[in-house]
Amino acid sequence: MSDVRNAEERVARQALRERRKKEHIEAVQTLPDQGGTGFEDLVLLPESACEVDVDEVSLNIEFFGRPLRSPVIINAMTGGTAQAHGINRRLARFAQRHGLAMAVGSETAALEDSAAAASYAVVRESNPEGLIIANVGMGADVARAQRAVDLIRADVLQIHWNAAQELFMAEGDRRFRGLLQRFREVARDVTVPVIAKEVGQGMTGPVARRFVDWGARGIDIGGMGGTNFIAVEAWRRGLPLDQEWLRWGVPTAASLGEVLAEVAAEVTIVASGGIRSGHDVAKALAMGAHAVGIAGPLMRLAVAEDSDDALDRWLEDLHATLKMVMVLMGARTVEELRRRPLIMTGRTREWLELRGYLPFVEALSRRDRARASVAGALSEKS
Repeated sequence: MSDVRNAEERVARQALRERRKKEHIEAVQTLPDQGGTGFEDLVLLPESACEVDVDEVSLNIEFFGRPLRSPVIINAMTGGTAQAHGINRRLARFAQRHGLAMAVGSETAALEDSAAAASYAVVRESNPEGLIIANVGMGADVARAQRAVDLIRADVLQIHWNAAQELFMAEGDRRFRGLLQRFREVARDVTVPVIAKEVGQGMTGPVARRFVDWGARGIDIGGMGGTNFIAVEAWRRGLPLDQEWLRWGVPTAASLGEVLAEVAAEVTIVASGGIRSGHDVAKALAMGAHAVGIAGPLMRLAVAEDSDDALDRWLEDLHATLKMVMVLMGARTVEELRRRPLIMTGRTREWLELRGYLPFVEALSRRDRARASVAGALSEKS
């Protein structure tokens, strides 16, 4: 009798999970981006005497020791259902065609039900040599995290921190005590580098510092401005939301500034949260991010069975804009772009100044002055 009851409970849990995953995909298709990333407060300074040809520009980067052909990462989205299997297969093939890193969605479903594993394993099957990022939730222990890595032969592991989403999810967690200690154990003992990842409410600099001190090798800021998972969970439950909850979090540009000012010299920083254009990518990289994570637009494109051409066109357009911006800033490489000047104004500057990061903001705006001073000194010497 107990075996029958256990089987019924497993079927019920699977049905609940599949409904939740389906609703998450539908919500991302339905709800608009939150907006207000703060990138509107950033101005890239042109290099009028740029002397850079378009075909000289390279978007290649190195990410955790692996070469990639683009700074764009396909960020965590979905898994655990038949629909997710198709989406992940299309995204993995897209990643393979263009040399992109790809993160899978939370692997909780696969760790709890072997039948769901194929929807994650397909990513490695479709992209055997690519850089793949595993994904588990906050509080996963070492054994669970290692299983998630092994399932897809991942190169890196994301641990996502989504307390706000959990609180609005009817079936979400309500207990968060002790999770940092668990994170520390995983970062120490798992076989791949660990990224601490926010999922849409933004990370502050001091929290990033705490993660780094406890073993994180990377930070994905997950700033406010893209997909709002508070709104997603409220939509699933048919709940109204007041404006305060819709504004809850740290806008992406402010979060990126805080985190870069605190830990950029020590770990890999991924900018994410409402990054939607080549201009956004250029601004994030110019601020100092090592790569950018994008999910929402790709999810919307990848749902369609015939999405390959649309995905390719989307990336080609984004890359074309990014390359034009780099030419106009006199940057041949992403590393050179990360050394070009950028002016920060408005609410983002005010935010970072109030938080004590004004020296970081001022240093961004004066990068070319250092170059000019060196050039002047050489001229006088000659």
